[in-house]
Formats: sequence, structure tokens, C-alpha cells
Amino acid sequence: MKTPNITHNNHYVPQFYLKNWSTNEKTIYTYSLLVSNSKVPYWRNESIRSAAVWYDLYTRNIAQQEVNDFETWFDHEFESPVKPVFDKLLCGEQITKCDRIIISRFVAAQHMRTPASLNRILEFERTEFPKAIEDTLQKLNRKLSSGNTHALNKVPPVQNDLIPLKVTFDKEKSFVKAEAIVGKSTYLFAVKHLLTETIKHMYGHRWSIIHAADGISFPTSDDPVICLNYRSENDYDFDGGWGLKNGNIIMQISPKMLLFTQIGDKNSYNFLDNSLHWSSFFRKIIIQHAYRSVFADKPQKGILEINPRIVNKNLYDKEKNIVASWHQEHMLAEKQLLDD
Repeated sequence: MKTPNITHNNHYVPQFYLKNWSTNEKTIYTYSLLVSNSKVPYWRNESIRSAAVWYDLYTRNIAQQEVNDFETWFDHEFESPVKPVFDKLLCGEQITKCDRIIISRFVAAQHMRTPASLNRILEFERTEFPKAIEDTLQKLNRKLSSGNTHALNKVPPVQNDLIPLKVTFDKEKSFVKAEAIVGKSTYLFAVKHLLTETIKHMYGHRWSIIHAADGISFPTSDDPVICLNYRSENDYDFDGGWGLKNGNIIMQISPKMLLFTQIGDKNSYNFLDNSLHWSSFFRKIIIQHAYRSVFADKPQKGILEINPRIVNKNLYDKEKNIVASWHQEHMLAEKQLLDD
């Protein structure tokens, strides 16, 4: 049963941000990269309220009650502070050092809160989380087998409301066992950690405002923050990070403007501004980096050559079912683990 008075429609790309690509602040043009059949139009004009939304993406349970603390946290800590800063930029006003930190915080949060980021984090956790637990248990059980029961007192406390971890101790065999589920809660734990601790690496970034050349319109996407490893125009990847020296972080904020930084570099990047060459390159990588949707103020030409859509009903239905069952399936699995 859904808990009333909480937000269930979780917008992983904020509505205020998408309105920068709307001519009426209500609708936006969407190009879907995964469709069920070839008759689906390439572009559709959809409501911003229904764009980049996942029902209960961040909703979780505490003491058998649904809470939307992450949605509220995103709004209070990242979205609300950056909106007036973006308004400054869109009006051509100068920003302060404090504003730049606010921008860095928003960019970091936006990078972490999308379905694309969810998949990246879960892929990492499925590999690394079991290794970390196994390594800890092996060290602990070696000490216990030698009779050092004081080792149990050195086990760090677990944040049970975010990590579904069950630890049991067999006194007769002096053996510790741990069971965990990698899924929704471990994803939210990673997001919380990255946006409270690792985020500090973002604060020193020097943001340049890059304007699109005449005739170029920047779209945006359902994964709008690009961490770019650039070697040449034909040799680059999107596997960069927040603190990788000489890496680039890019985020478009309107059809005519984007944020750009080169990590660890305080040189001027004015040569990128209003450049037809670089504006075309930025437009290309924005479209390439999209996960399942590209958003624009109007249908864009040439998009099929840059990122052709996938027509696959089975994959479309599979992803639709994953989204529909995401919350209840993960909450039930975690409850069963911790209640056993």
C-alpha cells in the first residue's frame, strides 16, 4: 500500500531544469532510444511532468513506513539552491565562488541520480560489494578461530537503514556469517556517501560557460552530466570521474548554453565559446551520451546518424517491467532477509 502525502513520482532530471528546453514551460520534445515498434514517432511532444520520471525510484521503507527522504534531500540540498544560480547564468549575470560550489553540488547530484547511474553503481557493487564483505569476514573469522573473540567488538557499526545486511554469529563454531542484497538500498547508500563525502572533490572546479554557435541547439538527455576522457575528436570515452586530472565534466543548461570544466586546469576556454566546430562536437556527445531519452526544444535533425534508436519489443517490455516492480520487489526482498 502506498503511503499518502509523500512524493512517489521521482523526477531523476528535475522539472525546473527541463523547462529550459520548453517553449511553454509545460511540454518538451523527446526522442526515445528504445521503442517497442518501428511505428513509434521519432519525436513526440510530451508533458514535462511525465518526462524523466520513475515511480518510487528513491522511495524506501523505514519501520514499515514508506519515506521519500531522498527526494526531499535532492530538492533542499541541490535543486533549490542551484535554480537562482542557473537563472543568473541564463540572464548573463556573473556568478560568485559560492555559486560555483552550488553548481558543483548540483552537477554531482545530477550525475548520481539517473537510471544510467543506477546501472553503473549496481554493476560496480555486484562485483565489489561481495569481495569487501568476504575479505572482512575472512579476517574476522581467522581471529575468531584463534580464540580472539574481542575481534567482534572491532566490527564497525552498519547503517542498517541503508544497507540490507544480516550478520549472524555461531558461538559454538566461533564463526561469523553475513548476508546482503545488492540493489535499491545499496544504490541509495552509494549515492548518499558520494554526495556527502566524495563530492568535496568537485568544489575546486572552475566552470566555464560555453555558448552554442549560431545554428546549433544543444539538446539534453536523461543522463545530462558527461564525464569525458578526451584524447582527440575521434578518440574519447565517457568513463571519466569527478577528480581525474585533465578530465572534462560537461552539463548543458539550455539549448544555447552549457557548463564545462577541465579538472585541475585553470586555463581559459574562451576558444570553445560560440565556436561552430566545438558546438557541433558538444551536441554530438550530448546525444551519444543519452541513456534512453534525448530532450530538446524542437526536433533535431541528424540524430539518427549520431545515436540510432533500438526497436526491440522484448527489451522494451523487460525494462518497463523492471521499473514497475522496482520498489516493491526490492523492499520485499530486503524485508525477508532482515526478518528471517
